[in-house]
Amino acid sequence: MTEQVSAAPSDLYPWQVDQWQQVSQMIRQQRLPHALIIGGAAGLGKLKFATRLAAALLCQQQIDNMACGACKSCKLLASNSHPDYKLMQPEEPSKAILVDQVRKLQHAMATTAQQGGARVVVINGASDLNLNAANALLKQLEEPGDRSYFLLLHQWPQTLLPTVRSRCQLLNFNIPESTQALDWLLQQLPTAERSVDTTIKLLQLANGAPLRALQLHASRAHELRHQMLVQLTAVFRGKESPVDVAKIWHKQPLEQMLSWWIEWLNDLIKLKMTSNAQHLANPDIIKLLQAVDQRSNIIDIYALLEKLTEQLNFINLRRNLNTQLVCEDLLHQWYLLVRSGR
Repeated sequence: MTEQVSAAPSDLYPWQVDQWQQVSQMIRQQRLPHALIIGGAAGLGKLKFATRLAAALLCQQQIDNMACGACKSCKLLASNSHPDYKLMQPEEPSKAILVDQVRKLQHAMATTAQQGGARVVVINGASDLNLNAANALLKQLEEPGDRSYFLLLHQWPQTLLPTVRSRCQLLNFNIPESTQALDWLLQQLPTAERSVDTTIKLLQLANGAPLRALQLHASRAHELRHQMLVQLTAVFRGKESPVDVAKIWHKQPLEQMLSWWIEWLNDLIKLKMTSNAQHLANPDIIKLLQAVDQRSNIIDIYALLEKLTEQLNFINLRRNLNTQLVCEDLLHQWYLLVRSGR
């Protein structure tokens, strides 16, 4: 007979139900690992999930493996003053988690839990640990102490140090099914903006991640994408220089822009290899892709794709890049690409 598992808290996202049931059963059976990597693409609500799990572990009066919300521990956590809960993340956006942050954590974890229960550490950005910080964390993962839990959030496609990964159990979040994501996102948008076609395009821009799609909607990313396409077309036609466009691009969210560009090149490769436009991920730019297809060769397309992927990886690895020079180089390669097939 299958053991009954508690339902997910009502404030978690619908695509997180299976994962919550999994950890809930682990708690019930007292086999939750001391170190858990919560992994998945950006925009799936992993931090919210980890916070809810931390609340359940710290709660003094759990109800069906969930935080009661009323005990002293729950109230301390709600007021951001729980002494046995630590959130570690980069001190500045796009920066690494430093070894000094881990050392402070080690000092805090060396003491007895002040509320007499569990201690929970949430590391928001396990991929952001620099090498020294990751090595310092290993000792804590190897000797966590009684009722000490580490919840490490890992964002694909960033890398995670193998020595850290080997000491943790994985709990992965996948992109939700398109129907589920679409239904949820439509509910979040203002009534006047609940267009199914527009919402589908938002999800496509966000690679299917609903929270990322909501963020893109708020930042009007579709306008940035449109402007990017206009400028690529202008470079393609020789009406704008790579240098001038790079002066604009380097001030924009380059990680997102390079991700879009990679998608477009993958579509271009499909088109060039099959001459079939029916299965492209970005059918709205088919005219541009067809024009580039006629004036480029496959070798140079792959070369640009490799360069874009390399630069995107450097950004994910928090490399210190001269973004304007990066943009100039990539745009110059694009300019030459569309002349390679002549």
